[in-house]
Order: sequence, then structure tokens, then C-alpha cells
Amino acid sequence: MADNKRTDRPTYAADFIKGDTDSAVFLGNAHIDNLMTVVIALGSEIWADRQRLRIVEKLLSSKGKVTTEMVEQYVPTEEEKAAWQAEREAMVKRVYAVLARDTSKARPFGEERQFN
Repeated sequence: MADNKRTDRPTYAADFIKGDTDSAVFLGNAHIDNLMTVVIALGSEIWADRQRLRIVEKLLSSKGKVTTEMVEQYVPTEEEKAAWQAEREAMVKRVYAVLARDTSKARPFGEERQFN
């Protein structure tokens, strides 16, 4: 990104306090927590690449060339921001909706289902 940092402004940031989340288990199994972390990280990487690709496509169509600096300095229009948000929400729904499915009747694969 563009380097527009001002050093003459006062800062109000507090020192970082490391939490103990590295040893915490949130989903009942540390391996499942690790898999969820990977899935979410991959989704964010895919979205970042997709958004960057949209910028490259826009610059190619409007300017005929693209440089890294042009991509980094690109400022989307309000219409583009709205379109990106809708696209991002649709991707999140497609990719992550399965994580919210009802599993109350789930059973191990291959297990016979009992019908009454």
C-alpha cells in the first residue's frame, strides 16, 4: 500500500498484551480449531486475491497497463465498494454456510439409518 504515515501525530495505542488463545480449544478439539483457522485464512486469501484481480482488470480496461503501484494506489468508487461487498457476502455464504447447517441428526458415514 502507499506509505502515507505521519510521524508527528500523537498515538493512543496501548501495548499489546498476549492472550493465552494459543492453548485454548474453542470447538471441542484442537485439531478442529486448527482446521477452522486454515479454512478461514484460505477464504480471506482467496478474497484478497479476487479483489486484487478486480482492480487489475479495471486498470487494464481503463489504462491499458498495470503496475504494482497502480494497484496499491487504486481507490474504488462507491459503486465498486457496494459490488465488492455483495460479492464478498455471496462468497462467504457459498463457502461457509455449511458450517451453520443443522447436524443434530448427523451420523458417522456408513452407519445404517434407523427408520421407524
